[in-house]
Amino acid sequence: MRSLLRLARFHGVAFGFGSLLLQGAPQVSPYGSGINPAGSLELTFGSPQIGTSFQLTLRNTSLANPPFAVAYLAFANQPAIGFPAGLSVAGLGMAAPGAIGELLLDLAAPNPFLILGPELYLGGSSPGTSFSVSVPENLAVVGLDLFAQGLLVTPAYGYSLGLTNGLQFELGPAPQFPGMVAIQPGSFQLGSNASSGPPYFGPIGPVQQVTITKPFWMGRFEVSQSRFQAVMGWNPSTFVGENLPVERVSWIDAQAYCAALTAQQAALGNLPAGYQFRLPTEAEWEYACRAGTTTEFNVGAALLCDQAKFSYSYHSSSGCSSHGTVAVDSFAPNAWGLHNMHGNVAEWCLDSYGFYTASPKTDPFVTGGTSRIFRGASWNFASTACRSASRDYNGPGYKASSIGFRIVLAPILLP
Repeated sequence: MRSLLRLARFHGVAFGFGSLLLQGAPQVSPYGSGINPAGSLELTFGSPQIGTSFQLTLRNTSLANPPFAVAYLAFANQPAIGFPAGLSVAGLGMAAPGAIGELLLDLAAPNPFLILGPELYLGGSSPGTSFSVSVPENLAVVGLDLFAQGLLVTPAYGYSLGLTNGLQFELGPAPQFPGMVAIQPGSFQLGSNASSGPPYFGPIGPVQQVTITKPFWMGRFEVSQSRFQAVMGWNPSTFVGENLPVERVSWIDAQAYCAALTAQQAALGNLPAGYQFRLPTEAEWEYACRAGTTTEFNVGAALLCDQAKFSYSYHSSSGCSSHGTVAVDSFAPNAWGLHNMHGNVAEWCLDSYGFYTASPKTDPFVTGGTSRIFRGASWNFASTACRSASRDYNGPGYKASSIGFRIVLAPILLP
């Protein structure tokens, strides 16, 4: 499997995750002093964790008044820093014009490999040049050791060479966001081939192979009334309680909540680049609900009254609990730590309603329709409507005491 680092060179810009949300940052340690050290290499922002970006800054520290220098960044998978045999300094300089923008590095490539930087002024009071490094969204690279070292070339002085100190990185797991569960990319079968009649009352399909390519974080719970009130300043719910799910919210209301939360957290520097708080797509929702299962429910072939909040089980002779919602942390979570994916309140999804087709899909997302999807069913539905594959829809302005939502922190999508 190819594991890639994406690097982009930038200057004088800081971005990344706010420290509030990072937990268990992996080790970054310096080693060596370089050969005829001409500069320093420092970790200046972020943390090397999958799905995140961090910043390395290379500074000129010893060359007196050079008119300019060309900055390079080298990565290797072992600490023997040196540059490939036969690669001349002049050759490096000639290669530099092709280094504008983003480059991909193959972590399985022969050691070492080189990132070329453009011509930059590094003398005097210059803060140096910074490289943004984005770690791949791939659990396979967790624990991988990387070694980095900077190189300065000064054409005005006959392409003299200087190396910085080295840095050692251990790539860490994805960051953790309070109240949210990290969902890794993967594939699953969306839909159901269930037979007609009770207890399932027919298929939902055609079943299709779906691949989710980007990691995302999903709310461990449905959005509670206290959380909705804190962001929006009002509470529309019929069944009132701080830890009950907010309901009687339209798709439009849910979108407004997500937009407000995104703006709030972006202002604090707490969002990954390219991510937003939003409603899950229908595919993201079912993928997370199933949590690796292929049965009709994420608890197996049957859903019983002590496993979720709904009105009637076709798998039991007794009726379920009384009218209304229950706390968002009620009942045991599914295998991925998500509560109440079956029942309690149905949950709005980002997509417009559309018919399924059997062809495989990658990150499906339906737009352009007049109705919006909701999933999971609710306290006033029977078990068949609570299946992992079950879907329903209504207009984006529709409100009911049976419909709420949960959020994801996921790649930006525009409905």
